[in-house]
Amino acid sequence: MIGVYLRRRSDFKVLGSTLDALTARGMPWGWILDPDGKEDARPSDMARWVAPVVHHGLKGTAVLLAADAGYLPAFAPTVAIPYHWDNRLAWTPADRIMCYTSEKHRDFVAYLWGARDPEKSPIVGWTEFDQTLWAPPIQEIPRPYGVLYTMKLRVPEPWRNSLKGRAWYRFTCEMVKECYRQWGWTLVVKSRAKHGDPRWLRTLSPYYFLDDEMYPHTSWRLLKDAKEAVHFCSGVAWQAMALGVPHRTYRLPIPHVDHLPGMEILEVTYDGRLCPHEFRQDWIGMLDGKAGERVADVVARYA
Repeated sequence: MIGVYLRRRSDFKVLGSTLDALTARGMPWGWILDPDGKEDARPSDMARWVAPVVHHGLKGTAVLLAADAGYLPAFAPTVAIPYHWDNRLAWTPADRIMCYTSEKHRDFVAYLWGARDPEKSPIVGWTEFDQTLWAPPIQEIPRPYGVLYTMKLRVPEPWRNSLKGRAWYRFTCEMVKECYRQWGWTLVVKSRAKHGDPRWLRTLSPYYFLDDEMYPHTSWRLLKDAKEAVHFCSGVAWQAMALGVPHRTYRLPIPHVDHLPGMEILEVTYDGRLCPHEFRQDWIGMLDGKAGERVADVVARYA
């Protein structure tokens, strides 16, 4: 049995195409649920696949598949797909099988932490991108449109919670809305429940979306027909550049993530200082929709 380790809803957008591949091949797998309290998985997120919940936990699985597995005990071979700011470049135990998006991704992690066993460092591409080849855009929005991605307010950071910071945020969002009005574009607002949007932001546009779906992910579906994405130094920059959608970044006047190892290199991909072609070539590599298949190949090797 292959155990699929699940912490939160966002894991679905990373693991989804691999779960499709495992299912299509008839490889038996089941959920190992270990919610961390950050947007717990919903039954609707899991309804796409018919799979049991593995009640015996980590010890009874032949191989483990996870979106982030650096902290898991090694009861079985563990295939991991690192995907966010704080784990894309993180150190991981030598016994993990880490799936990298590109050769540069793998080489830069090796530069930070030392070279890994090539057999445990496969290059697979970006699993999140796979869904864009079949997921339809959201049709209810009048075209043309741009997407404003909201800023996280529920974080213990003084500036964004200050009167000055909140006034700047509101001015910036309303400025984007006015730009779109003048251009004849529809404003779409994309947020997440954990961001803590104020009322004025929730009513800024009739087209206000949360993470209604995780796979296919609402954000990817919104971007497919968008004219641009506007964000506050967000990871959505990766999605926009992968799809060839222009993105506009408003950087907060506060320290960001440069304190994390290697992030001074990776952060330029989020804040608009790196051209999309260079980003796709260096950090993503293969955009053929088969990253999940390649991860499934890796899992099959150990199952």
